[in-house]
This record gives sequence, structure tokens and C-alpha cells, in this order.
Amino acid sequence: MKKIGLIMKDVSTDLMVEKTMPVLDVPKVGYDNTVWSDEKRMLTIGEKTVRVSPDSTKKIPTFAQYLVMANAIRKLLDEEMESTIRGMYYATLSTVGDEKNKQKFWKGQDESDDAIKALELLTGTPREEFSVTSKPKGMISGPITLRVGGDIIDCNLGSRATSQLIPTNIRDLEIVKVKADFVMVVEKDTVLNNIRKSGFIQKYNAILLTGSGEPDRATRMMVKTLNEEWKKPVVVFADADPWGLGIALRYKIGSESLSYDSDRLVTPNAKVLGMMFSDIYEYNIPEVARLAASDEDINRANDMKKKPWFHDKQWQKELDLFLKRKEKCELDAFFKHGFKYLAEVYLPKKLREAGVI
Repeated sequence: MKKIGLIMKDVSTDLMVEKTMPVLDVPKVGYDNTVWSDEKRMLTIGEKTVRVSPDSTKKIPTFAQYLVMANAIRKLLDEEMESTIRGMYYATLSTVGDEKNKQKFWKGQDESDDAIKALELLTGTPREEFSVTSKPKGMISGPITLRVGGDIIDCNLGSRATSQLIPTNIRDLEIVKVKADFVMVVEKDTVLNNIRKSGFIQKYNAILLTGSGEPDRATRMMVKTLNEEWKKPVVVFADADPWGLGIALRYKIGSESLSYDSDRLVTPNAKVLGMMFSDIYEYNIPEVARLAASDEDINRANDMKKKPWFHDKQWQKELDLFLKRKEKCELDAFFKHGFKYLAEVYLPKKLREAGVI
């Protein structure tokens, strides 16, 4: 709250007292300002900044958007309320210009999301501390007990129970008890449900997690906390395509878009065990269950290979195989061998090879 107030105060002082154009130097987010840290074993943000100031007609809208969002966040905190990023977009919707030239203040939610991110970067404070969250999408099952506000949530309700959503308001979330031996993250909720219903949790005393595709911050933080504070090994499985590998590595090394928040979100000790491109052939996935790589897939793989943090020889070898065969595969393809094959054959074999079970 104080940091948001300081931004508003500094802008006001520049305009009203110093009679100068206010300037906001926002750390730049993206590939060209993402740095690999050997010490931390994760992606971190560099030192480049983007200067935002109302000193030109072109820059005024962005500067105004940052101030409007800062004021909205201040109101949210004053009222001791909570909002999603979608809610903040609607709360700040307005039009600008005269009757003949009316335009929406935001061209779309992407712009309001960018304004929230800019305020995170300017204050060094994650948006969750502003009481701004996202819609929950991460799911968890297994021998773990959570406290959310005043409610106790038991995530170990048997193989037929549904998984629990991982709350995105981390300030109200506490891990009370963990009895699992390890944590297994899978890319999709459909795969998690198959594994859970097979009795995998009970047989191997595991916690199952999914980010339901691209993982949200709450899911990544849950994984990191279970590994670093509760000392539970973490393994990750995703589809055998460049996008699946990218999602798996979000947990292990981070992402360019959130490189400024890696210390909170990344689990360097996580092991990415599959699905490897080589698994398609080692486990005899039938051709009918394989998918042809698209031009977008191939471009993505080539782009990944060029990035300095994709230096792991295994990842390079796997991507080379993908580019050679031009085939990809979903974890669901193991169902071609039987609905329990994934949970009873593939996963246990991978876990034994990695020394997890």
C-alpha cells in the first residue's frame, strides 16, 4: 500500500512542485532482458528498463493507464477487498475523448494486465500482496491438509473424490500437514484424474498436482513450497511436444514473462521425467496415436534450442529427435495401451529410474 502511494506522490510532486515531467523506469520483461543464473539455476530479470513518461503524445496513454491502475489498487486495499485481474479490468473501464472521438481506455484486458505487472515491477511487490489474484486453475490431490482462511481442506479423500482447487489468494493459504513421500506434477487435469482414479496416490503415497496447462502462480508456489520447505522431491510430466516441454520447464527454470518473480515461483530441484520424445518410440506408441508436428511446433523447437538456458544435453537431444521425426504425442496416448497403463506401467518405471520410488 505504501509503495503504491509513493508512486502517486512522486508523480504529483514532479508535476505540481518540481514542474517537471514525471518518469517511471519500469524493468523490462521479455527475452532480451532475461538472464540465466548459474547460482540460482533459474531465469532471472536483467537490468534493462523501459522509460514511461507523458512527455510525448505517444507515451501519454501508457502513463495514464499505470496511474489509473495504481489508484484502483489503492482503493481496493483501502476497502480491504480482493479482486481478480479480470475484475480490475472491469473496475477501470472507461472512455476517453469527446463525443465524436470516444475510445475505450483499455483496448483489451492485455493492457490492464500489463499495467498491473508494471506496478509489480515498480514496487517489487507481487500482485497477490495488492489483493489482486487470478481465477484458480491449479488442482491438488493427496495426503496434504491446507488451511484457507478459517477452513481446513483435506486433499486426501480417496481415489474417487475430486481434486481440490489450489487457492490463488496465497495470503490466506497455509499448508498444515504433509504425509506424502513425493510430489508429482502433470500438465493436464484429465491426466491427473486418470492417475488419481487408478489408486496411484494410495499405492505410492504421492501428492498429485496440475496447473491445467500453463500453470498459474499459485500452483508454481505450491510446488516450490512443498519442495523447499517440506523437503518433498518433485517430478514433472507433460506432453511430448515443444509446448509441453516448455510448460514442464516453467516449474524447473521459470519463464521469460515472470523472470522477475522466479525466486517465489521456481523449483530448480524439480526433475522433468517425461513425456520425452524418445518415449514415443521406447514405449511403442502406435502411429495412429501420434500427431504430426505443425510448422509452429517446429519453429518453437528451433527457438528453444537457440536459447542459452536450454543448455541441458538431454533437452537438446530430445528436441533434435523431435525435429528429425516431426512427431509429437500427448500423455493421454498411453491410454491406447490400456486406461491404467500410464499409472501402472509408465509412471512407476520412470519414477524408479529416477530413484524416486
